[in-house]
Formats: sequence, C-alpha cells, structure tokens
Amino acid sequence: MRKTESSIGHTEKPSTHLMSTAEPTPPSDSRLLPLVVVAGPPGSGGEIVAAALAAMGLRLLGGTSPVPAPGGRDGGGDGGDVSAADNSGAALLGLVGDEVLGELEGTWWAPPELSPGWEDLPEIAGLASRLVASVDDLVGTSSPSSPGPERSVWYDVRHAVLLPFWRRYHPGVEAAVITWRRPAATVAELAGDGISPIHGLALWEAQLVGACDGAHGLPVLGVDVDEVMADPKQWAGSAASFLEDLGLELPHGAVDRAVAVLEASLGEAATEVGEDLVAEEAAMASRLEGLLTEGVGAHDRWDPPTRTLSPWTAALLAAERAARLSATQAANAWLAADGAHRAMTSALSTLEWTVDRLAATALSELPPAPHQP
Repeated sequence: MRKTESSIGHTEKPSTHLMSTAEPTPPSDSRLLPLVVVAGPPGSGGEIVAAALAAMGLRLLGGTSPVPAPGGRDGGGDGGDVSAADNSGAALLGLVGDEVLGELEGTWWAPPELSPGWEDLPEIAGLASRLVASVDDLVGTSSPSSPGPERSVWYDVRHAVLLPFWRRYHPGVEAAVITWRRPAATVAELAGDGISPIHGLALWEAQLVGACDGAHGLPVLGVDVDEVMADPKQWAGSAASFLEDLGLELPHGAVDRAVAVLEASLGEAATEVGEDLVAEEAAMASRLEGLLTEGVGAHDRWDPPTRTLSPWTAALLAAERAARLSATQAANAWLAADGAHRAMTSALSTLEWTVDRLAATALSELPPAPHQP
C-alpha cells in the first residue's frame, strides 16, 4: 500500500468481501465522546436522518443541518432549531477518511478490496495514531452550548467502508444507523457527479453490504427512508426509543422537532431509472431484499447474515479501480516528465549563467591590450 493519491487498487486475488467482520476493540478510557455513526449510499437520506437525530438532542457532525421554522411545521416542540453542523470538524474528519482510503488504495466511489482485519495493518495503525489525534478535540469535546457529556451523530459517505476503522480507533462509537432507499435514488444522486447509472447501482450494493457488515455487533437502527417519508412521526418515535435505549435522555419536544426536520427535508420518492436499467435495478434490489427486510428497525446487537458482493458488482468496481489507476499513473508520468523538464531547464540556465560568469571573470583578468601609436 502507498499513501499517494495515485494508489488505488489491489492487484492480488480479487475478493467480494467489502468489510472486515473482526470484532472491534472494547471501549477504553478514551475521552472521546459517544458517537452514533450514520452510514448509507449517496442519495439514501443519511444526512437528513442524521439531522433528525440531532434534533432529538445529539450533536451533529458534518453536513448541513436543515433548520425548520420555530416550532416546526406541526407547531410542535418548544423551539425548532436543529443543532448546527460542526463544519470545521467535518472537514478534518473527511480528510481523515480520504487519507485512510488512499492508504487502502481506493476512494468512496472506487472502494478498495479489503481482507478481514485490515484495520489492524501496521500502516493503518500508524495512520490512525496521527490522524485521529489531530481531530480528537473536534470530536471529543463538548460544544460550548452543552458543556456536559453528550452524544454526537455523524453521517459520511465513507462510513460504509471505514466503519471498522472508526470502531477500532474511536472507542466512543457505540451505535450505527444504516439508511437506504431504492437504488434509483443513488443513481439520481450520483448523476450530477458524472457517475454512470450502472456504476451507481454497483455503489448502492457495495455501500449497503459494507455498512451492514461493518456494523456487526453494534446496536443498529435500520432505516428504509422511503418508508420514513410515508410516516415521519412513526419513525421519529421509534428512533427516539432507540436513542433512549442507548441511555440518552431526550429533551421535551424531541420527536416533534425530528418530524419537522424530516418533513422539511425529505423530497419526493426516487425517480425512475432509464428503461435500459429497469431490469438491473430490480435485480439489485432483490439481491439485498432479505438483508434489508431483516435490517429495518432497531437491533440491540446487529448480527446480519453474511453477504458478499455480487460478481457483477465486484467486477465493475474492480474496473473502476483499474481505470483510476491508469488515469493517475498517466498523470503521474506527465508530472514526472514535467518535473524532469523543469530540472533540465534549470540546470541549463545555471550552466549558461556559470559560463557567462567565468567568461566575464577571465576577460577581467587579461592584461590590457598594448597601446597602438
């Protein structure tokens, strides 16, 4: 593995496992505050669910929190403001995730091939000791408005891959929330980033398999966001019970504030995919139907059935990693050639200056020419 941005895919024997199933390090005396992580594919409503949980009294890390009108749309609750996003911490935490993925030779959109226990590799441990320490204060201190102990909630698209990393090196991780919608939502969300529909479908499967696998053994709340849209209040009530089971004392009006966030933020149901992808979307959804049906709702200790990526998804993501490797290698070759050209030009300039200087010195030391009568 290399720490450069250009490193991306393993070339060893391919594996359809996305995540490690190794048990996390037990909680320690770390001062890091309790953290609820939210994981799910792009377009799955993870940011909105995180904001709704923040409305119930958690500190929100990352993203932008919607702020409904005072009292919420239902007029419920005493004050409708949602905890503001900790954008400075989110930026640094995102950089941590990107650097870990770079060490693993991947990105969130071209996830690396991982073997069980990857989070204990020496290079990952060395990276963690440096990077996690740099954001420790941002994650592990109370906000000025709430000086006492508190829980944080954090959604990040990288969690589906990096949840074992955070569980290993952030002892405060105590629960996970996994969100999903139908695959078309992810396809639509990623289209603006130039990611093809077929690639988006593969990421939908990979992110959910990774998130479910990485949350093994944790208390988990599985959220079908399309169902939440149909009855936000019912879901907010179940989410409140989940948080209370974690030991969180919810403030008065917490459920109403969460409902206000959901109603203000959730859009319409996912658009349909193109006719050429209808069969692929249906096949992808049916492949994970059992896992997601079992995953809906609260689980005291998540013990999902073993899932591996479909051969189709594994092959497509391997191709994405290879394409990225090819592109970055070409870019690095150009940069190397450009650097060599600059070095050569600098050397020639230095040589020219030296020759001119020596010539000027030699001329100054010549005896004067004899005077001609």
